[in-house]
Amino acid sequence: MEAGGSGLVAVIGRFQPFHWGHFEYLAEAARTGTALVVGIANPTERETRITDSDSGRSQQEANPFSYGQRGQMISVSLERLAPQLAFTVRSCDLRSPTLLRSSLGSCDLVALTVYDDWGIEKRDLVREAGYDVVILWHRSEKLTTGSEIRRRWRSGEPWEHLVPSGTADVLRQAGKRA
Repeated sequence: MEAGGSGLVAVIGRFQPFHWGHFEYLAEAARTGTALVVGIANPTERETRITDSDSGRSQQEANPFSYGQRGQMISVSLERLAPQLAFTVRSCDLRSPTLLRSSLGSCDLVALTVYDDWGIEKRDLVREAGYDVVILWHRSEKLTTGSEIRRRWRSGEPWEHLVPSGTADVLRQAGKRA
């Protein structure tokens, strides 16, 4: 996963939790630039976008992990799996184009994936914020989902194989505090 292209490329996601599908997304995005900005959406309850295209995204049970926990999942996972990758983690407020621009900051390109109406809405929001956008892929099915991992984690079913070890470490710690 060597970075190519030119400039700073950003990705945006809730990462509730960070899983192998997210890693695939970040790895592909990293190929389009020289460094990666990982924008964590819904960083706080107040900074959560409520949308008709996917109303479940904004509900509290769909966002159990704090911004700090998600940043740790991503950082530890990327440091272990792609130590050569230059990246930073930032909060990403998707409530408006202005707030998105203010929180995500300067970058040369935003790489997105589209699975559903929310993906289209996010693409349009990112463009309205003035960013150049590349769609890495349009798919109808996901490798895995945060919903399934959260369900398994809460019910005590096997989930570790669905996430990188950095995420598993953070989830185990979160489970001890839950």
